[in-house]
Amino acid sequence: MPIEIPISSRKKQLLLRLVDEHIRSAKPISSLELAPHFQVSSATIRNELKELEDLGFLRQPHQASGRMPTARAYRLYVDQLLSNVRVDTSAVRALVRTFRQLGNEIEKLVTGSLDELMQSSGYMAYVMLPRVNPFVVRSVNLIEIDNNQLIIVMVTDLGVLQSEPIRTEVQVKKLMLGHLNERLTNCLRGRNLADLQFSEIRSALEDFATLPVSIQARLETFLSGIASSESRVIFSDAYKLLTQPEFYTVERFRRLIDVINDEDEFLTMLEEHTSGEAGVDAIIGEESGKDELADISILFSKVKYGGGLHGKIGLLGPARLNYTNSLPLVLRVAQAMSHVIDEWREGTEDDAD
Repeated sequence: MPIEIPISSRKKQLLLRLVDEHIRSAKPISSLELAPHFQVSSATIRNELKELEDLGFLRQPHQASGRMPTARAYRLYVDQLLSNVRVDTSAVRALVRTFRQLGNEIEKLVTGSLDELMQSSGYMAYVMLPRVNPFVVRSVNLIEIDNNQLIIVMVTDLGVLQSEPIRTEVQVKKLMLGHLNERLTNCLRGRNLADLQFSEIRSALEDFATLPVSIQARLETFLSGIASSESRVIFSDAYKLLTQPEFYTVERFRRLIDVINDEDEFLTMLEEHTSGEAGVDAIIGEESGKDELADISILFSKVKYGGGLHGKIGLLGPARLNYTNSLPLVLRVAQAMSHVIDEWREGTEDDAD
């Protein structure tokens, strides 16, 4: 919800301009820098800035310096932008076409989405996969790589999933992969992996005397990893943040990494700040309730996985991140990702709306 604005129109315009200038420069902003944009004297602007400071919108790092926005100022600024966020449908369609070229593997879609956000914003990106895994199986195949190696390939309604190469002590040609794959697919087709019981697979395969226990164990490990009922957060490389002045201090950067490495805490924070509305949500600085994130902003938007399940995708950067570009960017990537997932489920390739 937008915060109530207990300030005059001129104070509001001064504040928004100051936030713009600080985002651009990362430095305290003085009344002299603001004066060219307003038809009032520097002295009048200084008085207005002092009142804004008293109201909690600004802070002055040093007595002789200019002023910087607080989380409350950023919240006012972001709420103004959120009320007018628009996504160019042609840009969404272009991104959908790019994502289609990645193939129909969920991991590649996640990686492509993270790369798009990180490269287009210059900040750290992340994807949260839903707590209940939405995969429904279409087929399962063990595929020969060479005489002693194979991989597991699973086709689901959300694309293709593939295991790492598995080495077997039994020659692959002796495993009767055709019959084995038919049995596995018949056992799992149409099943949601979250409801899977491994005893059913063991029963289905119990008469395959040539199937090594090691391969069956790797199959169960692969399936259990996919079927995990826990949410997961996947982050892009954090190095992008090191280009921001706020993270020149190694200790500050380390504290941030410690916080996001606590996945349960990070997920809880996202859930507590989800508005339930379509669009983009933002957690700004002290709104997170964590001292380590006092200078950090976190943006996120929902990704639809079907069946009423949602994940999230977003950006993490300094509180003065470029909201004007970042808010529509997050929404655009979330919409394109949701559209591609819908295509996988429906088996179509329609233009994004």
